[in-house]
Amino acid sequence: TFTITSKSKKEEEVLAFRGTIVRLMSLTHASALEEISGSMGDFPCIDTNGIDPDTLAHLHNCVDKYGFNKVEALLHIMQTTITNAQETGVLTVPPPILSRVYQTLSRGYVNLLNTKKITDTKFPFPFVNLISLLFMLESLLVPLMMASIVNHIVWAPICCFLSLFGLFALNLISGELENPFGVDPN
Repeated sequence: TFTITSKSKKEEEVLAFRGTIVRLMSLTHASALEEISGSMGDFPCIDTNGIDPDTLAHLHNCVDKYGFNKVEALLHIMQTTITNAQETGVLTVPPPILSRVYQTLSRGYVNLLNTKKITDTKFPFPFVNLISLLFMLESLLVPLMMASIVNHIVWAPICCFLSLFGLFALNLISGELENPFGVDPN
C-alpha cells in the first residue's frame, strides 16, 4: 500500500518492486524454516523471477562457502531494495513511517533467533542416560510389582501394560517436543 501514490507515475517500477519484495519475503520465510528445522528440505516459496541470478547463486553459497546466515543476507537485500525504492521515488512514504517497515523486519529476525534458541538447546545427555536406565528398571520391576499387588490374572497384565505404555508415550512425546521444527508431519 505504500506504493499506491507512485503507481500512476511509475507503474512498471512499482510492480517490479512489489514482485521483488514478495519473492524476497517468500525466500526469507523458506530460509528461516530451513534454518530452524535443521534440514535442507525443499520448503515452498514463490518463484525467483525478478531476482538476479548472481544474487541467487550468492544466497545458495551463503552458508556453505561464505559462512553467512542466509536469512541475514536476505534481510539486507530487502532493506537495500526498500531504501533504493524510496530514493528513486517508487516509495513515497515519509522516513519515520518507513522506519516501521525496517523495525518489523528486525523484529521478525529477532523472533527467528528466539526460535533458534529452542532448537539449539538440547536436553542434557546425562539425563537421557538416566531416563533410559530408569525405563529399563521400570520395565523389569513394574510387572513384578503388579503381579504381587494385583491378584487377578487379567488385571495384573492390563495395569502393567497401561502404566508402562503411559511412561513410554510421555518419553516419546518429550522427544518430539525437544525438536518441534523438524520435517516430519507432526
